[in-house]
Order: sequence, then C-alpha cells, then structure tokens
Amino acid sequence: MKKWTAVLLGAILIMSLAACGKDDKAAGDATPPPTEQGTTTTEETPPAEEAPKEDALPTAEELLQKSAEASQNLKSFAMKGDIKQHIVVEGEEKQEQNVNIVLDSQITLDPVEMMQDFVMDSPDGKVAMKQYITEDGIYMQMDDQWMKVPQESEQEIRDGLDTDSASPEQQVEQFKSIAKDFKVAEEGDIYVLTADVSGDSLKELAKSMMNQANDPQMEAMMDQMELKNIHIVYGVQKDTYLPSTTDLDMTMVMDAEGEKVTLDMKMKSSYSKHNEIDKIEVPKEALNANQ
Repeated sequence: MKKWTAVLLGAILIMSLAACGKDDKAAGDATPPPTEQGTTTTEETPPAEEAPKEDALPTAEELLQKSAEASQNLKSFAMKGDIKQHIVVEGEEKQEQNVNIVLDSQITLDPVEMMQDFVMDSPDGKVAMKQYITEDGIYMQMDDQWMKVPQESEQEIRDGLDTDSASPEQQVEQFKSIAKDFKVAEEGDIYVLTADVSGDSLKELAKSMMNQANDPQMEAMMDQMELKNIHIVYGVQKDTYLPSTTDLDMTMVMDAEGEKVTLDMKMKSSYSKHNEIDKIEVPKEALNANQ
C-alpha cells in the first residue's frame, strides 16, 4: 500500500498552478426623412432610449489566453493547496486508505527559490515538514529539528523541483486543450470557468499533462494511468487575469502487477501575493543548524 501511495503522490505533483465583448450600437441617421410635397411636417417624438446592454462575458478561450499572457510576467506567487485522496488497491485482498495533504508555499521564479510547509496525514501517521530551497542551499525541518541537506544530495532535489509544471502559466496552458468544455460565469471580482471533462477531451488534457511533465519516469507513470473523469473549477481575477483558485475533482485508475489501483482525489489550490515576494528568506535557526 505504501508503494502505491508514493507512486500516486508523484503523479499528483505533476498536476500540482480576455477582453469583454461589447455590443455595438447602431448609429441613427441625423438627417430627417424627406417629406412629400404639400404635406405639413410634424415633429416626431424621438424613440425611447434603450437601456445600455451589459458587456458580454469573455469566452473561455479569451480568458485562458489573457491569463496565460498575464502569468508570463509573474516573478513570484504564493500557493496554498488542500488535497484529499481515497486510494483503493484491489489484489488478493482489497485495501483502502485516506491520505490528506496540506501545502503552503511561496515561490520566486528568478531565481527559482521556494518555501514550503507540507503536512501529510495518512494511516501510517502524520508527517510535517518545512522546506527552504534557495540558491545558497536547501534546508529542512522535521520533528522540530533543522538540517541542511548535504551538497551531494542537493542536485537530486533540485532536479525534482519542477516549478514550471506547477506554475499558473503552465496550468493555464494545460487548460487550453479543453477550452471548449468550459462554461464561464461571474462571482464578484472573479471570472469562474467550470468544466466536466471526459472522453476525447480528457485524453487531450492527459496528453498535455504528460508533455509538460518533462520527466521520462513520470511520463511512463502517467501513461499507465487512466483518467476516468475530471471536474474543474478555475478562477481568474477580473482586473489582472491572474489565477485565483483551482479546484480539481478527479478519478484515476492504474493496473500494475496484477493489482488495480483507484484514486479519487479532490484538490483545492489558491494563488495570492502575485509579484509581492521579493526573496525567500531562510530563518536564522535553519542557517545555524549545522554550525
């Protein structure tokens, strides 16, 4: 069971970041119509002025394009995630377990640095970890103890740090493949795009995810998985077109080594502090850990 939990968590990390149309008014002819000879001209009563029409909602394609363009200029952002999973392994014996993960991250993109609080609650117990990944080193806190990751182990962690695939820009690019499935609505200062994805559209989304994974092992893993359905709710800020929230509700199935693994997952993410984080600051107690 632990093996499949690790495999599915890896897949989760791959998936874990428009101008309004306007109605033109027809211009009226200012020249009055000619009158017939010998008739008396009477002043016509002007037609009642029509109430102005509301601007039409932008299409999903317009919103996703605008969001992708806005996200290209992101230098930093904060992301919170709440992931609830129900895993079922059907082999000689049927096993079930629930795994809940809470993430709280701050990320800069130039240079690529990250602070992340990670808490995982599973039948094996609760694991809490704080992690700082900076140009100067990688620091981790577990069980209230800080440590600096040995230099020989740093590169492996950095190679696994794929902020591009988790960034808002890349997430928007994934959603473009299913733009036709989205419905657009308004909620206050947010545009909300909602889609229930299955069939060919789901295959396109899975293909987009695998293409952006940029990791042969993860691509092979995703290739073995069958996405049954995905419900997506994606929020975009009206004033900046930057992403606000992403909710994913999905079911995945994988057959391997004679066992059928089913994962039902609900993942909620929220984005904030766009371009407000100047630098990831490592706390002094972490810097002093190995001194």
